[in-house]
Amino acid sequence: MSSSITVLNQHRSEFEFFKLKINTHYNIIIHCVYRIETEFAFLLDPNLDANTLVILWHPVEQGVFYPDWMAELDRIVSQAPYKLVYLTGVSHKPNVSKIYPHCFDLRFLPVFDYRSAMIWNAYHRNPGPQPVTLNKSHKFMYINAKDLVHRRYMYGQLIKNNLVKDGIVSYQCYGDQNTFTYNFEEGQGFTVTQLQDAKDMCDLCLPHMPLKIDDSNFSGKLPRNLYLDSYINIVSETNFINMQNGYDISFVTEKTFNAIANNQMFIIVGHAGSLDLLKSLGYKTFDSVINESYDTIVNNGSRLESVTCEIVRFLSRPHKDIQDDYAKVQDIIVHNRNLLYSQKLETRLQSIVDSL
Repeated sequence: MSSSITVLNQHRSEFEFFKLKINTHYNIIIHCVYRIETEFAFLLDPNLDANTLVILWHPVEQGVFYPDWMAELDRIVSQAPYKLVYLTGVSHKPNVSKIYPHCFDLRFLPVFDYRSAMIWNAYHRNPGPQPVTLNKSHKFMYINAKDLVHRRYMYGQLIKNNLVKDGIVSYQCYGDQNTFTYNFEEGQGFTVTQLQDAKDMCDLCLPHMPLKIDDSNFSGKLPRNLYLDSYINIVSETNFINMQNGYDISFVTEKTFNAIANNQMFIIVGHAGSLDLLKSLGYKTFDSVINESYDTIVNNGSRLESVTCEIVRFLSRPHKDIQDDYAKVQDIIVHNRNLLYSQKLETRLQSIVDSL
């Protein structure tokens, strides 16, 4: 029996659900969630019967869990004849169940590798996978549009250690730079010394901001040769603080997968568990040439120190040494690139439907 697929409340077009063809007895309703606590009304529709599968999909970068709306969703689902799955990209190993016990079916649906493949297929004259080349002009790239504390801190470290000249660096400060908020705090696991160091690095950047390659506010539209001509991508992810509202968060966005799409090694300045998340999806990392122990450090201050030390160590070496490391991991580069371009959103949704 063929099912119908209806998409409700989609404000953004990154994920083209209308292309899905899932063979199931369910009539599938995908409801895009932006503020879940205000979007319960459609769940009370009496036409939603036992042949209906409701998928609540949070299409933006992260969702926020609160006990009030979670309890209300539990109450509605417990009385409903349909099946419901809440899909989120917040984490592949969230501790939400421990912090906020709930009964509804909460699952993680990674989509940012899929989105990255879309980006590099859509915006470039040379789309799709590109050949691996060993001779590159730049040691690294560090690309940022928005001005955030962890990004500015790492920019300051590159300046302090005289590394900017060796890479492709952009710190665009997209939007109003005056909205920058220094939001590292002692209660987040930083020591007083670490907070002062972060403040010093942020101040060090001021004479060097903004630093622009072009006027694009979207990294996927930068000339692709900039990616292909650098060995490693220092990825400052969307967020760094590893706990919000009492629960752990661990997700990577297209910022990380853009490195994979363009044959780069990567070090992630982001949540603890970011590399673990990639491995859970089948991607490989570079622990044979990079000290990746930073990814296991939950404490934010210690993780920032650890990843900074490794970035400075790795980039301070001669160009030839970095080239040699890149040559050693060619098989990983190719594996990751091929896996990225083989991803299909409908396949991941199908696996979820099949498990019900």
